[in-house]
Amino acid sequence: MGDYILISNYMNKDKYRISFNKLAMNTFGLDFEEWYQNDLFYKRYSCYSYIFENEIIANVSINKMDLVVEGQKKKAIQIGTVMTHLDHRNQGLSASLINHIIEKYENEYDIIYLFANDSVLEFYPKFGFKKVIESAYELDVKLLQMKEGLIKKLNKDNEEDHKVILRLVTNRQPISQRLGVYNDIWPLLVYCLYEYKDDLYYMVDEDVMVITRREYGRLHIYDVVSLYPIDLDSIIEKVVVPNDRTIEFHFIPELYKYKTLKVFRENQDDILFIRSINTLNKEILFPTTSHT
Repeated sequence: MGDYILISNYMNKDKYRISFNKLAMNTFGLDFEEWYQNDLFYKRYSCYSYIFENEIIANVSINKMDLVVEGQKKKAIQIGTVMTHLDHRNQGLSASLINHIIEKYENEYDIIYLFANDSVLEFYPKFGFKKVIESAYELDVKLLQMKEGLIKKLNKDNEEDHKVILRLVTNRQPISQRLGVYNDIWPLLVYCLYEYKDDLYYMVDEDVMVITRREYGRLHIYDVVSLYPIDLDSIIEKVVVPNDRTIEFHFIPELYKYKTLKVFRENQDDILFIRSINTLNKEILFPTTSHT
């Protein structure tokens, strides 16, 4: 495309990585440098970018994801970090990068998907993506039989706690066989060490980490990280406290004793778009900790 040059897989080249981080900071307020220095990408995150005069001026990244959908393993690409420098917008650079990614990966992967805000509702359908409203799941705490359990809050800066986090994240089981993620040390570990670093709780007897946050009587459960198949009924019975009124699950819960209320709640800042939608069922909710 004229003076623009397409490059990829350059994170180990300081000049381009620094330029990429500068664009990410100006666009999203995000600096990826610490994630890179701590080897948190685990070769699952790759950038496809245009350079102009040796500067990264447009980018679309891919995240390689392993999914379980109705018990079947699927390979997926999640698109993210879509950004263009202000001086180079409206020239089709993002469109060109997305087309390049689709052409490169659509025959290798079952699903290509992304999350975007409502300012681009007309953009992604041009590439075969369909907007999907995700399900949401709630449970009235009054229905639960509360039980006691030994639960410890984890501190990522504590050496022993950090070992627990890393051990569980590295080989976790999918949170759900209906729609879950595995081999997801990226991006899950980033969520544990940054976004939810104050929301990590270790159930000692179960050897399970629960990522959860409370807001005005609402218990948000973002993920349950375990090396073994998850007994979610037992876990929620021990995690709730008397002041909790409602549990909101940020994944598709697999409960046997309790029945959740399913609603549809559209988040204007995090709207799901999917190619190859036929590989999924009608009930869709990607775990929050898998968003990139």
